[in-house]
Amino acid sequence: MSLRVKFPFPPNASSFYKRLFLDFSVCLVLVFVTYHPAFAIPPLVAGDVPTADKNHVEWFIGTRYQKTGSIERQVPFTEVVYGISDRQELTFEVPYLSLKGEEGFGDVVLGTKYLFLRETDQLPGIAGSFEWKLENGNEDKGLGSGAYDYDLRLRTQKSWDWFTGIFNLGYTFVGEPTGQDRRDVLFTAFAQEYEVAPKTKLLSEIYWKNSDEKGTPNRFAADTGFKYQLLSHLAIHAAVGKSLREDDIGGPKLRIYAGIKLEFPL
Repeated sequence: MSLRVKFPFPPNASSFYKRLFLDFSVCLVLVFVTYHPAFAIPPLVAGDVPTADKNHVEWFIGTRYQKTGSIERQVPFTEVVYGISDRQELTFEVPYLSLKGEEGFGDVVLGTKYLFLRETDQLPGIAGSFEWKLENGNEDKGLGSGAYDYDLRLRTQKSWDWFTGIFNLGYTFVGEPTGQDRRDVLFTAFAQEYEVAPKTKLLSEIYWKNSDEKGTPNRFAADTGFKYQLLSHLAIHAAVGKSLREDDIGGPKLRIYAGIKLEFPL
C-alpha cells in the first residue's frame, strides 16, 4: 500500500524542483562513473496501468526492509519516471543495498511503459512494460546478479466507484552468470485499491512467482498498506507484507517499504 502527500508549491517551485532533479541526476551519473560501470511502482510489487503525464517527472524515494533468511535493506531506494508522451514513460531505478555486512549500489533497472488502451466506463485500461536490469552491482559481495535480465509485463486495471482492481502477468528472461544455472521467472499478481476517503486509499495485493534457482521454493506472498494524498505534488506511501506459505517458504518472512513521491513538470 502507499500513502501519497502533496503540498502547494511556491511561485518558483517548478524551477526549484527542476534544478533539484537535475542536480540529483548528475550525482547519480557521477556515482555510476565512479563505480565504473556505478521492478513495479512502489510501494507494491504489482504495477499500475496509467503513465506519467507528458513532460512530467514522478520521483520515488524510499527505503525497503526485507527478511528472507538474511536481512536486506535498501537505503535509499529511488526510481525516476518521466512521461515522454501521453501514452509512454521512461523509468530509471537504483537501490542502495545493505546485505550480510556488505553495502553498495545494486543493479540498475531501465524501463519503459506504454499505454495501449485507456480505461473507459466499459473497458479496462491495458498497458505493457519492458525492463532491462543491468549488471553493475558487485556480484562477489552479493549486491548484483552478475548478468542482464529482461522483463516483459502486461498490466490491466478497472475501477468501479471506490474500488480498483489491477492484474499483472509478467515473464523475466533471466541471465546466467558464469557457473550458475538459473531459470526464467513467470510472475502474476492481483492488486486492489479501496478509496476510503477523498485523499486516502487502502491497498492490498497477492502475487506469485517461480524461483530462478532450481530446487528452491516458489514465492506466494501478499502485501497491504495505504496511500494518502496530502498535498498537490507530494505523496507518502508504505506497505508491509510476508509469505502466505507455511513457515514462510519461498519468502519473504517480512517486507516493509516506506517512501515519498514527488511530481513536477520538467
